[in-house]
Amino acid sequence: MTAQHSGTPARPPKRATIIDVAARAGVSKSLVSLAFKDPKRVSDERLKRIRTAASELNYSPSFVAQSLTSQQSPFIGILVLDFQNPLFIEVADAVRRTLVEHGEFGLLLNGSSAATVSEPYGTLDPQVLSMLHSLRPRALVVVGTAADQNALPADIPVVYVSAAITRGVATCIRADDEAGMELLVNHLVTTGHQRLGYITGSSGAVTQERQAAFESSVSTRGLESLLLPGDYTEEGGYRAGQNLLKLPKKQRPTAVIAVNDIAALGFIRAAEEAGLTVPGDVAVAGFDNIFLAGIPRIGLTSVDPNKDELGRRAALAVLAGAEGKADEAKYLLVEPTLVVRRSSTGSPKYDPS
Repeated sequence: MTAQHSGTPARPPKRATIIDVAARAGVSKSLVSLAFKDPKRVSDERLKRIRTAASELNYSPSFVAQSLTSQQSPFIGILVLDFQNPLFIEVADAVRRTLVEHGEFGLLLNGSSAATVSEPYGTLDPQVLSMLHSLRPRALVVVGTAADQNALPADIPVVYVSAAITRGVATCIRADDEAGMELLVNHLVTTGHQRLGYITGSSGAVTQERQAAFESSVSTRGLESLLLPGDYTEEGGYRAGQNLLKLPKKQRPTAVIAVNDIAALGFIRAAEEAGLTVPGDVAVAGFDNIFLAGIPRIGLTSVDPNKDELGRRAALAVLAGAEGKADEAKYLLVEPTLVVRRSSTGSPKYDPS
């Protein structure tokens, strides 16, 4: 005789509670709570028992409940202001990994609407702002720049990384773009280029600083230069490439630097569609050294902002802020490096004179 099923779905297993963890670890409920909120105040032996019990019971604390009882959550927020920017994602992951090394949990948040040509910085997502005000993270790392960043909770320690922040306003860690541009221009001059083009970004402090660094570097060397209006998108780089190709051949630069790698990839697409080769007909380089730049078929020369170091320093700064040990606002520049790949190798194919 076959078993009959009533059709009633099986109940999901009961979710473990903090009381269950305390019972299995042989400690009090309050000590379990403290272990998740401030593990440094719990002895190593008891902390190990609590974490083992929590793991065996598949227990995780409720951030909402903890924030309601303590007015502060046990996590540190990592607010990424443009999830379409590979640089920001890689920096955010470096922040997260450093926090984990220090026994902290970083909650990754998608923080803003998309930027536009008229507004180079997106605006903060109202839902994310509401969450930040409600959950009360211990501190916050903001990756990138928002047009309305003053809307962030004023009483939560904030550290900015890869952002355009006025010196003295808040702690900010970013790459030294001036040094990076100097490395890039020097490399191109060394390989024989005397006429350089630069694909600009949309308006904004980072854009202005990179462009000023380019203009200063080429001026110091007495080089010819050409500014190509663009933005930080692949489409912006593509349009810049199309406009460049409208010029007579002898007026074109023999090498082009883009404001970032994404724009550089767009420029390469335009050049290849026109039958040009990279670097045979035109050398190309970018900024940020995103993972796409290293794909062998692309092989894009790029300024690496040292993403791991940016993330590490941002994490350490925000931990100091969370513990009330932060000094006055600091503006820290991280030394970049140049990663040379095939897109910029070889001498100019045609006479730049």
